[in-house]
Amino acid sequence: MIQTSTFVNLRFACICGPSTPQPLNPETAHPLNRPTAQPLNRPTAPPLYPENALVLAPLCGYTDYPFRQSCRRYGCRYAFTPLVEAGSLAYANPTGEALLYRGPDEEWLGVQLLGNRPELIEAAVRRLNDHSFELLDFNLGCPVPKVTKRGAGVALAHELELAVGCVEILVRHSRFPVTTKTRVLDAVDPAPTVRLAQALEAAGVQALTLHGRTWRQIYSGPVHSHVVRAVRESVRIPVIANGGVFDAAGAEMLRAATGCSRLMIARGAIGNPWIFRETVAGAAPAPPVTQAELTGELETHVLAMVAHHGEGYGLRLARKIILGYLKGRGFRHSLKDAAAHLADLAEFYRFMEQLRIEPGLCLQRRGPPPEM
Repeated sequence: MIQTSTFVNLRFACICGPSTPQPLNPETAHPLNRPTAQPLNRPTAPPLYPENALVLAPLCGYTDYPFRQSCRRYGCRYAFTPLVEAGSLAYANPTGEALLYRGPDEEWLGVQLLGNRPELIEAAVRRLNDHSFELLDFNLGCPVPKVTKRGAGVALAHELELAVGCVEILVRHSRFPVTTKTRVLDAVDPAPTVRLAQALEAAGVQALTLHGRTWRQIYSGPVHSHVVRAVRESVRIPVIANGGVFDAAGAEMLRAATGCSRLMIARGAIGNPWIFRETVAGAAPAPPVTQAELTGELETHVLAMVAHHGEGYGLRLARKIILGYLKGRGFRHSLKDAAAHLADLAEFYRFMEQLRIEPGLCLQRRGPPPEM
């Protein structure tokens, strides 16, 4: 049971786990009773991301090792694991540990943590310190109801004192540089988002990724670029713009509108690893994706998932990956239906034979994958 002296009250219930591993000392846990944490022995220059960096977002259920490998083949360097819940690590859940896998060929990898209970966050970061990452990002932007109704993700961003307290714990205990990813808090007035960004900078984060949509918008509607620009102009740390990048034109529009040279790509990379080849700043237009390239990359990606996760589980996970490659490119509904029911490698190979002789109507997909 949570004691009344503990920093967090009951309305900030944990995402995972009914009990606490080791509660923090209230005198050191409460942000009003301790000095602002400062990064220890961490270089501030050069920045974590260079100018014009393209970053693959941490996507729950997507950005496993095979997904990252696919994107890296087309120029992605900066990538994240799927987000992992603090409670999952604090209680040594094998599922959470599995999300932390880093391939031997990955030169750069970040991890993103989700949570809202300081004692679990501290326990989680101590476990993360046993792994190897370039940085630790704290999620203050997830708008999914199952996260926000428990006080985490973007809901935590609206609780400034608690959010800053959680970040200070990470900065104090993480052996990796700490960054945050959040959302625009108000679609019209930049002041609330600027106030959050400045508080996070003061707490010790070394970079901030800002999704230009509000909590209510989820992943649709206009990107409020003026708020992102205002945040970039109000802090000294790098600001990475996020939201609405699905092709090279979208990337250039976001750069111009926000003044941010660094971009994070999320849904635009689902079924479209070529987006990293297409959106490099100042690069010549990329060649169109061919039928052979599409089918070849899809097959390579899925077989890597099978090798990584096993045939049964790997193919179940791969169904939505395959649909991501097909959607928006004019393939027949019967092919999509077949992809959604693949159960073994024999079926997958038959599916690929059919896919190779039935090219889509528009291999250069524009906009987000439908219904994703």
